[in-house]
Amino acid sequence: MSTKIRHIAIHTDDHFRMANFYKTVFGMKKITAGMTDQNGNYDQERGHLSDGVIGLALLQRQPGFSAGLDHFGFEVEDVQKVRGRLEQHYPDVFVAQSQGHVPFAGLRSHDPDGNQFDLSQKNMANVREGYLQDGWEQPRWINHIAIRSSRPAHLAEYYQKVFDLKPIEGLSGDGSYYVTDGKVTIALRPWNMVTHRGLMAGLDHFGFKVDNLEQTKKDIEALATSAPASAARRITIGRDGETRQKNLEGCGLCKHPLADPDGVLLDLTD
Repeated sequence: MSTKIRHIAIHTDDHFRMANFYKTVFGMKKITAGMTDQNGNYDQERGHLSDGVIGLALLQRQPGFSAGLDHFGFEVEDVQKVRGRLEQHYPDVFVAQSQGHVPFAGLRSHDPDGNQFDLSQKNMANVREGYLQDGWEQPRWINHIAIRSSRPAHLAEYYQKVFDLKPIEGLSGDGSYYVTDGKVTIALRPWNMVTHRGLMAGLDHFGFKVDNLEQTKKDIEALATSAPASAARRITIGRDGETRQKNLEGCGLCKHPLADPDGVLLDLTD
């Protein structure tokens, strides 16, 4: 079955400073028009961004929601086949109908740890705008999503069994597992309350593959000067900052750790 990882969503209190960061540093482009603002109104100036493959939704954080990474999404050849596999192998996993305004997906589900993801296929009625297109290639693109889990092997089996993602061998000897759709990878990294003090299990970070790592670092520094509100944040702050950075550097796909203007963890490789 053909599966593509095609979506990431972040809850933020400042859509525009975050959008400026991802557009300026990584060349992401707007592919949908209209999102809810902080007052609950529909703002046509907002929209999902894309690197040509993955759509990034910078969702306005509403009361009750935590800031940061919220969910990701798959585009599959046949959502009914996915539902059948879930019913057969993971009957406790729930599948729900997405809200009608969502431009990417028609269904929402979760893995055995509760990490939520959208499910989409191209002929779903609500899939629209840029998500209907085949996309494009660009020199800076999202190449992985990482999840913290107390049972990474179990999650690796889940994503292989349900979505036909393929394992990648040899990336890490720390108990991590890596599964891929052929372009984008899910890194499943071991978590416990000692190694990740203060951080719960769940979505950890996502990362970009860039054409030139040193030039990308310079572009990040330049943005901090020209638009300080959209500057990347330093991770090594506070009592556990060094530990957070060390954990991020332990990802087998990381060469340079950083955080976006909201503090969402990122990493870069070339």
